[in-house]
Order: sequence, then structure tokens, then C-alpha cells
Amino acid sequence: MADVEIIVKSACQKAVEVLKTELLNMFSEINARLECVEKKLLAVEQKTTEHDKALDELSDRLMNMHCSPDDGIDVADRIKECLQEIDGVRHEARSAICLANDVEQYGRRHNIRIRGLPTKEEQDCRTAVVTFLNDKLCMSVTAEDVEVAHPIPARRSPNIDSNQQVQQENSLQSDRPTKQQPMPVTIVRFRTREIRDSVLRNRRRLKDTRYSIVEDLTALNSKTFTRISKHPDVETAWTWNGKIQVLTKSGIKLNIRPFQSLRVIDNNMSVCDVK
Repeated sequence: MADVEIIVKSACQKAVEVLKTELLNMFSEINARLECVEKKLLAVEQKTTEHDKALDELSDRLMNMHCSPDDGIDVADRIKECLQEIDGVRHEARSAICLANDVEQYGRRHNIRIRGLPTKEEQDCRTAVVTFLNDKLCMSVTAEDVEVAHPIPARRSPNIDSNQQVQQENSLQSDRPTKQQPMPVTIVRFRTREIRDSVLRNRRRLKDTRYSIVEDLTALNSKTFTRISKHPDVETAWTWNGKIQVLTKSGIKLNIRPFQSLRVIDNNMSVCDVK
């Protein structure tokens, strides 16, 4: 009996130790999981706080948009004020752009562009221009009258084949008008404005030919001229000294500035700003 009691006590002690070890391991795992849950709860709480703060800021912004009754201003009035401010900023920006455009156009007051004049790489462009003006416009321009002249590289279509290219090169040797593209463009700068104006006045001699002479417009003026020329109420449009002028179908002559268009009010044509 004594041996049995010793064996039982020893077995019970081992069982208690094993159970204790298992319980300690279980508690350790539970503590680790609790710590992980606490960290997640802290992160959720932090995000909730951030969301609440963002919602409070948004609420404050919305409340600021709605003026109090004491101010006597509602949301519609506030929106109207914002739109007026936007229009004012747009007007100032366009005024600055137009001012810079006028300065750039003034710098081109001695320039013209000749379309359709072919020039070869080994040929002096200035000599070609002088010969062209004297032959086609019946003028007496000298090389000293031309300060600089250079061609603008023409863009070639990637789909054009060799036969079409030969046809285009052959068409450049004829004075007949052609619709083939691209047409060469040459920029010419004269030493005096009087010579340039004389060339522009004599350009009517190029009518019904593939040549044409135009003013050297800025990109903004060129875009405005193209847009206004396509207006359904415009009979014809032209430029002089960088200023765009149109003759409407009703016989009214108007000057067009960048960011302007035409409108009809009470059967009268007038100029308005483009929104």
C-alpha cells in the first residue's frame, strides 16, 4: 500500500506539473493574442480619431460656406462672388497674354511669310526671295533690303510614297495652284517696314497662282484668325500690321482681338469675349 501511495502521489505531481505547464503555455498564447488585439484596437481608435477630425474639419468648412442669417448672405450669393472672382482672374490673365502677344507681334512688324516658294539646300534663300519678289511682283528689291530669309522645314506625311513625293516636287516647279501638301513656307525679314508694306500691297499679283504672301502672325493671332475666318457670319477676314479685321455678311467691319468672337444682338453684329 505504501508503494502504491508513493506511485500515485508521484503520478499526481507529474500530472499537475504537466497541466501547469500547459496552462502557462495557454495563458502565454492568450496574452500574446490579447496584445495583438490591443494593438489593432489602438490602430482602429487612431484611425477613428483621424476620421472624426477630418469630419469635423469638413463640417467646419461646410458651416463656413453657409453664412449665418446675421450676415445676410446665402450660398447662392457666395457662389456668385466666387464666380465673379474667377472671371476677374480670367480677365487679368487674358489681358497679360494679350499684352505679351502684342509685344511679340510688334517684333514681327518687318516680317512676311511666303508660301509655295521652293528653295534648295545649296541655294541662297535670300537670293531666291529677291528673285521671286522682282519676277512675280514686278518690284525692285535688292539683297540689302532683305535682312534675313530662311525656309521653315515642311512636315512630310509618313504615309506618302516615292511617286507622290516626286509628283509634289514636280508641282513645285509650276505656278499653277495645287492642293498637294505640304507647301514650303519661307520667313522673310526686311530692313524697313516700308518695303514689307510695299510687298504686301503688291501680293495681289499672285492671285490664281500657288504662291501667297501673308503677315508673320504670332501663334495666338494665327489661331484667332483661323477661328474667326470660319465664323458663319463672316464674309471675309484679313490682317494688317498684326491686327485682325473682318467684314461680316451684313456689311459691318470689325476688329477682332484674341479671345473675342462675334455675336448678334437685335440684328446688329458686335464683338464679345469668348468664355
